[in-house]
Amino acid sequence: MRIQCPDCSQRFDVTEDFLGKTVECGSCDGRFKVSMDEVVTEKKKFYPGEKKDSHLERFGRNTSEGAANVAFAQAHYQQDVSADVIGPPRPRRTVAMIAGVSLMLLIIITFLLAGGKEGPMRDMVTVNRFVLCGFTALVGGLLVLYGSAHRRKLGVLLTLVFVLLLLVMPVLFPGNPTSASAKPIVLEDDTTNANSSLTHIQSQDDYLFDIGYEPISDAIAEHPKESVVGIYLHNANELVRGKIASYLYQATDKASRETVYKRGDNGDDGLILLVEQKKTIDEIAALCSKFSRIEKIDKELRVVEVTVESSKMSSLDKYKVLDPNSLDFEAQNLKALKSFDPKEQMNAVKRLAGAKPRALRDDITQQLATMLPESETDLKLEIINALKTWALPESGVGPVVLDAVKELHAEGKVSNTAMELLIEHEVDGSEVILMDLWEKSPAIWSAMLIKLGEGAEVLLLPKIKDMDVSHVTAAADILGKVGTKACVDYLEDIMPKMEEQKKKSLQAAIDEIKKRQ
Repeated sequence: MRIQCPDCSQRFDVTEDFLGKTVECGSCDGRFKVSMDEVVTEKKKFYPGEKKDSHLERFGRNTSEGAANVAFAQAHYQQDVSADVIGPPRPRRTVAMIAGVSLMLLIIITFLLAGGKEGPMRDMVTVNRFVLCGFTALVGGLLVLYGSAHRRKLGVLLTLVFVLLLLVMPVLFPGNPTSASAKPIVLEDDTTNANSSLTHIQSQDDYLFDIGYEPISDAIAEHPKESVVGIYLHNANELVRGKIASYLYQATDKASRETVYKRGDNGDDGLILLVEQKKTIDEIAALCSKFSRIEKIDKELRVVEVTVESSKMSSLDKYKVLDPNSLDFEAQNLKALKSFDPKEQMNAVKRLAGAKPRALRDDITQQLATMLPESETDLKLEIINALKTWALPESGVGPVVLDAVKELHAEGKVSNTAMELLIEHEVDGSEVILMDLWEKSPAIWSAMLIKLGEGAEVLLLPKIKDMDVSHVTAAADILGKVGTKACVDYLEDIMPKMEEQKKKSLQAAIDEIKKRQ
């Protein structure tokens, strides 16, 4: 039988022996006496309709009056529909679609990036370009059409667009044309080495094709022919070509920025194009002789063909050139100064400016002085810094530095170091520049005038009467430090005619001079 705890209503299955006995609930620990009241009476189960009850009659009944007639439209189905059309695309068709589009897109991008006159595809003739694009259009189009079975119109449209783009590529990016002339020419060295291995006979159109002549012909069409020079380099990798191009840009007075083209199957040849040149082709060839052997000068084609010689390229010890304590530090940097590469020169000048002069002081000083007149502004400033360290007063570099400082002064880029060097070497003419600098910026250049000593008195006194208050104050401060007895007499003579504020400044200078004496 089943009993129920009167406290927590938990039910338990027990035997009839428990009737009349007190038990403890295993759920709530409550104690109760088992009687018939705690026994759970099982009710009989009835399913719907099995038990009749008169009380149910009070609820209404829903009686059906008959099902209504429903009309259905007859469906018509196509008997010959393909599963490929109405179902999702199969994986192989999706792959074919992607492959076709990717193939055609790849060739189009290749033409856009590499199909130009100087791109990697420059040696591919126009006919071969059409063949490549036509074959790609055929294969790619078939793959797209196969992969677009469930969207045929879209596939056809996509194919037509890509095919048209492919066929237009060889028109927009044709192969490099060469001269139609087949006139034989002899590639002879006009200057040196008549027995050079490069001297041979070939047709002009083959030669022009080999060197990639089109940039030169295009430049001749846009500029006067005499101002265009193409330099074809043999045995020159990308790094060497960059150094040579930078050197030629500086050496040709920066007439125009050079353009460098890669040539040769292995990338060891190159073409440097110079335009708007004032130097003649022979002068440019002479510049090239500093780093190469001249193989050919063709004034009609405006081409200088050279072979770069490794022996003329500076090869520096990357450790010794940087170590001021190395015995070869000066020799390595002197070698870098003689390089044609402006970057190597600049780095060497900066290193020497911070190094202590030793055995090669005279050689380095002379090399720096030789470089100074032809250097660009930034290199000029660095060379002057180095000369401040290396040049002795008796070295005779003063006039060269003065000329450079005059150029820098015209550009408004004179440095304190440059003026200090001129003052230390007592270079005539430097005081004129210094005075002009002081008049523009007294606060910056007053200290430099003081270094002139009594020379500052000579520069300031003739102009002090016409100076404004700020300049008189600055001049009086300088004169108080370096003025002489003659300066006192002159200032006392002009003071009565000066403004009150100027008088105070001049009187302070006079008092300072008298204290020093």
